[in-house]
Amino acid sequence: MKKHNFSHKTQPFEHQINAITEIEGDHPVALFDEQGLGKTKMVIAGLLEDIKNGFIDCALIVCKKTLLKTWENEIEMHSHLRYIKLTGTSSARKKYFTTFSHFYIINYESLIQEEEIILELLQIKKFAIVLDESHKIKNPSSAITRAIMRIKDYSKKNIIITGTPVANRPEDLWSQLYFLDNGSLLGKDFKEFKKEYGIDISMGKNIIKKENLKRLQQKIKDFSIRRTKKVAAPYLPSKRFIYEFVELNGKQKDMYNSLRRELYVEIKKMNGETVQDEAENILKRLLRLTQIASNPYLIDLNYKEEPIKFKKVDEIVKKIIERDEKVIIWTSFVNNIILLKRRYQKYNSLTLFGKMKIIDRDRVVKWFQEDPDYKVLIANPAAAKEGLTLTAANNALYVDRTFNMVDYLQSQDRIHRISQKKQCNIIIVLAKNTVDEYVDEILMKKHEIAKLIQGDSEDITYSKKLLTKEKLLSILGGKKNDR
Repeated sequence: MKKHNFSHKTQPFEHQINAITEIEGDHPVALFDEQGLGKTKMVIAGLLEDIKNGFIDCALIVCKKTLLKTWENEIEMHSHLRYIKLTGTSSARKKYFTTFSHFYIINYESLIQEEEIILELLQIKKFAIVLDESHKIKNPSSAITRAIMRIKDYSKKNIIITGTPVANRPEDLWSQLYFLDNGSLLGKDFKEFKKEYGIDISMGKNIIKKENLKRLQQKIKDFSIRRTKKVAAPYLPSKRFIYEFVELNGKQKDMYNSLRRELYVEIKKMNGETVQDEAENILKRLLRLTQIASNPYLIDLNYKEEPIKFKKVDEIVKKIIERDEKVIIWTSFVNNIILLKRRYQKYNSLTLFGKMKIIDRDRVVKWFQEDPDYKVLIANPAAAKEGLTLTAANNALYVDRTFNMVDYLQSQDRIHRISQKKQCNIIIVLAKNTVDEYVDEILMKKHEIAKLIQGDSEDITYSKKLLTKEKLLSILGGKKNDR
């Protein structure tokens, strides 16, 4: 019988050694370390020890499709054991399942399709199931979450990994923890959990109950592994936030004020309760204001002027290139990506967005990381926020942002992670007296709540509703918007 090499190919940092020890053994694991601390390496190292000790035979790694290659690379880098990436047609995946391996890597959507054969496999061997970016199952009613819950009890050990367990609100935690302990920690009823801890700071429906959140914080703190980047301070550079302000002018300003006034009049006629009932539609309209503040061409193809933010980005990018540094330009809108790629062709601009094939995405990352001639990468946070190391750049520049906190935080951490050698600059371009400032406020406050629950801070400094009628009118009204 062939002997396997269970030794580690790479040596862990001190903070990783502590976590690896906690990951090993007969217990569920919630690894919530902040992005960029090497969570994948820690889990692989912990699994190596569990396989070596005979506690498990192998591990099923479930991740997003875009992260399959990342797991393949990480297993090759940190271990000597065999892995199989379960990709291709359904018949090809079934063939792979019959081949012995220590690590089986599959994406969430394929798991749904292969649930039956996975269940059979889990009953033949002693498996650990690892959910990477486990906030993917934050919605208890989604098809992916339901499939995960049907297989969870057939494993020997369950592990969840995410740097953002509270993706946007406390309710995001419940399914992730239920996967680990069947409701022992947070209860078996999602509705009851939501009733006690749920908030929605974008809707203003609840006054935030800080005492409840602190109680939740203690539960999570006692159950999970959570460290911020402070533990990696000796070998991780600092991160600096820079706000660059612009003022809308010309047709861009006219378009913004036209939609702003229309929404203002509409909301002024509503009573407070109607505002809450229509909150989702109102937020969609606010997003249209965000698009105009970014680039009016996104909603009007006849717009021909140069967006004011693009001019500011030109100035910033020029200074970055003059320092012989690289930059990632983040925008939430694909049409912006196309336009900005053309704009910065002289810097050999590259792009990353959702509709790209995985092979093309991997090629772009390799070029940007390894070739000094590629200076600018334009990317969509929703498509490129997870699993990528883009430390060739030390500048992340945001042309626009949505209300999604995970997109914002995780996209920052593509550059600010172990292996980065330079100070990281997070540069945010905001249009004055626009919805941009409100988006910034929402993101800051969502982050504040998440930090409290995750144990990164001990308090939050506000307890007010955010999307009240008064707040909306304040955002949309006032003479300063018409100047």
